[in-house]
Amino acid sequence: MKKKILNTPINRAVYSFNKIYKTNKNMKKNLLLIFVIALLTACSSDDDSGSDDKITSAEITLINENNEPISGVMVYAYQESTWEVIGDDPNFANFEKVSNDEGIAIFSNLTTDLTFNEISNYQQTFRFSVHYTQNDIEKVKVKAISFDLGDDKSEQIILD
Repeated sequence: MKKKILNTPINRAVYSFNKIYKTNKNMKKNLLLIFVIALLTACSSDDDSGSDDKITSAEITLINENNEPISGVMVYAYQESTWEVIGDDPNFANFEKVSNDEGIAIFSNLTTDLTFNEISNYQQTFRFSVHYTQNDIEKVKVKAISFDLGDDKSEQIILD
């Protein structure tokens, strides 16, 4: 009996249309499901690097040749990329701190998205620069320190 119904051209067209419509309807559902799954996995809020909770810091101690602390002196910190392009120009320092009474300049957070990221392999070299005057002579001392994300380092710069 089905053969007789499908043998007419109109019935075959209606049957084909219904079959295509059902197939497209299932395809649309499947595509929507795939899209929703892709959207949910792509919008994940986790960060594999954990860079949000890691703070990179440095303490630069300024001392004279007698090992006495020097307070009130500005210490400039430059990212390696800034140093390579501009050099030691305090106007373009990425960070700056004044040494305290113990001669320590505390850089409590050197971590930014621009300094530590996947491109830099979460590593960065900073140059710490001190401009000072001794016996009416202007001098500059520079110390380069390499950091991994989350490092906390202490170094001395002797102003002699």
